[in-house]
Amino acid sequence: MTGFLSSCSSQAPEPVTFTGLAFYSMPWQVKVSRVPQGVSQTALHAELQQTLDSLNKVLSTYQPDTELMRFNATKQGLPFVASPTLFQAVLTARQVSQATQGVYDVTVGPLVNLWGFGPQSVPKHMPQAGEIDSARQRVGWQYLVVEPETFSLIRKADIQVDLSSLGEGMGVDALVRVLDKYVIKDYMVSVAGTIQVRGRKMSGAGWQIAIEKPDGSGFPQQRLTLDGRVSVSTSGSYRNYNEIDGVRFSHTVDPRTGRPITHKGISVSVVLPDEQAALADAWATALNVLGPEEGIQVARNAGIPAYYLFKTPTGFDEAFTPSFKAFLQGNKP
Repeated sequence: MTGFLSSCSSQAPEPVTFTGLAFYSMPWQVKVSRVPQGVSQTALHAELQQTLDSLNKVLSTYQPDTELMRFNATKQGLPFVASPTLFQAVLTARQVSQATQGVYDVTVGPLVNLWGFGPQSVPKHMPQAGEIDSARQRVGWQYLVVEPETFSLIRKADIQVDLSSLGEGMGVDALVRVLDKYVIKDYMVSVAGTIQVRGRKMSGAGWQIAIEKPDGSGFPQQRLTLDGRVSVSTSGSYRNYNEIDGVRFSHTVDPRTGRPITHKGISVSVVLPDEQAALADAWATALNVLGPEEGIQVARNAGIPAYYLFKTPTGFDEAFTPSFKAFLQGNKP
């Protein structure tokens, strides 16, 4: 998933900032108004990084010995007792899968791989209909069963779970738990394109988040002013693509067709107050698959504040749900 969110410039006094890499590839950042007395900045930074490194050992599909890959290797129908972290990730994924009738599907890996966006190399030729149909036979979120009483997960068919579509959000939530442990109440946490803020900056102003123009300029298309506890996630399709037989294909695959998306959507941003970042991350992915025409209505029906950027013959335009308007800079009461 590609994020286009960044914090805007802030007034003095400046927050304390920590940075690093999540999952060995994604930039993360934590800004806090102040570090509690008696807490070492060096030790806090190390704990934040270690937290993300530990999360990688749960969620990664690039290492065969992670908890997720051990689950994917279990026999069909055999319960797998999951850690709270893995169980919560799957529970969130199923929630969004059910709400979107499978448009969001964490078992879509075989199709993603077929189009060259997984560990395999990019195919030299466009996949044929038979290959797509075969891969679709191994996709189905409904075959991923959760048993809350025992924290168990069960594969009811030959499916493989890939939680990268909400990995950024899981990373944010993990970092937030560290800050909560130290009773840090004013912060902004980001992993790639997913963010959570809480409280306000030291100046008393709300946290400012920019949705960037999709032209590579880095300039903001919209500015959001957020306070309280709010999660934000952006999913886009124009930066990550493959070229097959001279045609560019987005890395986002629609499970309904087995093919990369072709709609006019460039990106979609989701804002969820008082919700975990993983849920915002999953919803952003789902709405990116749907595109602006379908997605706006789905978001409205689900009560999701969402903002789309989409291509037009002369450039790009925007559309958003009524509930999103309250977060735009200058619209807050």
